[in-house]
Amino acid sequence: MIKFSEVHIGYNTALLKSSSMELHLGSVYVLVGKNGSGKSTLLKSIAGQLPLLSGSITLAGQEVITIPKKELPSQLSFVPVQFPAMDYVQAQEFIAAGRSPYTNIFGKLTDRDKSSVDAALNTLKIEHLSDRFTSELSDGEKQLVAIAKVIAQEAPYILLDEPTAFLDYPNKNKVLALLTSIAKEMNKCILLSAHDIELCLDHCANFLIVSKEERALELLQNPTKAALIDSAFKD
Repeated sequence: MIKFSEVHIGYNTALLKSSSMELHLGSVYVLVGKNGSGKSTLLKSIAGQLPLLSGSITLAGQEVITIPKKELPSQLSFVPVQFPAMDYVQAQEFIAAGRSPYTNIFGKLTDRDKSSVDAALNTLKIEHLSDRFTSELSDGEKQLVAIAKVIAQEAPYILLDEPTAFLDYPNKNKVLALLTSIAKEMNKCILLSAHDIELCLDHCANFLIVSKEERALELLQNPTKAALIDSAFKD
């Protein structure tokens, strides 16, 4: 599980705080809050990209900051909202980079690695994008390729910053259903930020709220739409 203990997150001053919270394997958690409330900062902090102001975040009992950088990708994967700019990299090559925690120093893919890449492409039904350069993909296609990389990476903890941001409605629905299925069937803990509250309510039971009053993280289970809006968005 991901465990928060007396955590204060931010840069010079705290944007968010959490006295105690646990996120468990086998579940999807949706992070919601106003723009600028610190959602991306939280995800980066969990991923070890930003230091905590105080407190600790642990993965399976080990503090994130103590996990060697070369080992962290086998435990946790993070997909930022912006797709990295790169030329002459095929979609399948980008997805294969998710296998880097398991390849040798030369980065050579084994049959097992290639099977994981193929399975990720198949899971998202994007085999037709396999040989296309990522620079030629639409924003929505890039988002699907980025999620496929996470699936190929096979880490138990997955963080996604607005994974449905550039997708049309059918693909938003497909991705949320897929992530819910992956969490349950593959026993993964998935934390994603999103603005599509109504759609998320159709697929997810656990919502991590950035409280508008105390800037504290609050976990709501099976909330109503009204409760979500009141907790995170109303002035």
